[in-house]
Amino acid sequence: YGGWVPGLFARSIIAITRRLPANRLGLRMSMPLRRLAINSLGGSPVDTTVWNAHMRLYPSRNACEKNALFTPQMFDRLELDALGAAVDQRIAESGTFIFVDIGANVGLYSLYVARRGGPQARVLAVEPQPGIVDRLRFNIHANKNINVAVLPLAVADRNGEVQLVINERDSGGTHITMSDAGISGAMAVRVPCQTLAAILDAAGISSIDALKIDIEGAEDLALAPFLRAAAAERLPRLVLIEDRPQDWSVDLYALLQDRGYVVSARSRQNVIFRLDRW
Repeated sequence: YGGWVPGLFARSIIAITRRLPANRLGLRMSMPLRRLAINSLGGSPVDTTVWNAHMRLYPSRNACEKNALFTPQMFDRLELDALGAAVDQRIAESGTFIFVDIGANVGLYSLYVARRGGPQARVLAVEPQPGIVDRLRFNIHANKNINVAVLPLAVADRNGEVQLVINERDSGGTHITMSDAGISGAMAVRVPCQTLAAILDAAGISSIDALKIDIEGAEDLALAPFLRAAAAERLPRLVLIEDRPQDWSVDLYALLQDRGYVVSARSRQNVIFRLDRW
């Protein structure tokens, strides 16, 4: 970490975009500036600090890294504020905050929680994508005294393997597929998978404070079996889920409501559920 310092031009643009207001106008103002900076970088990464965490970010082919690099003040504010409040509450109770990050990508959510909670945070960062896992591990290792375990696998409805279709234009769009249909010409790899219950069993986790899941339409494969079978005390207090019901084979929202969850907040891309008894 520290070996990729951007030139003066890109560094100046990053400083400008990070000072823009966290609203729609600020976002629109940042877009042409981001393009200029990315062009000047020529595909190179940037070593930077976001939310008090050291990260090496590649903004050219991963939308989440681009957004975090140039406009961290606008990045998933509703979701991160909800997580931050939950972390603070758990620390005030003198407990350990347990966070499961399914579809961790390069670790933005995982590092936010790890830095916010410090020694009272434990994070499982689950990410199957080759290459992205290496960047996730680098970002974790660039930060001292954090408790983040990286699991290089997919979460699905069975233990074994699944096929992962790589989105080469935007790494965040890589997704699981259960058939060969529609992947002609695309890069696909086989990756190991486990059920969420098996992952938690292996990690010795019996309770979860928050779970984030963003796996590009395969959320039903990961969550539905768990929601149907998990003991009440193992259900996450907070669930942040990408809002893609059109891609699911089951009604996850109905399953969540059946297990006692209520909608706490909704952003443009995600829904936050909270257990009603909390």
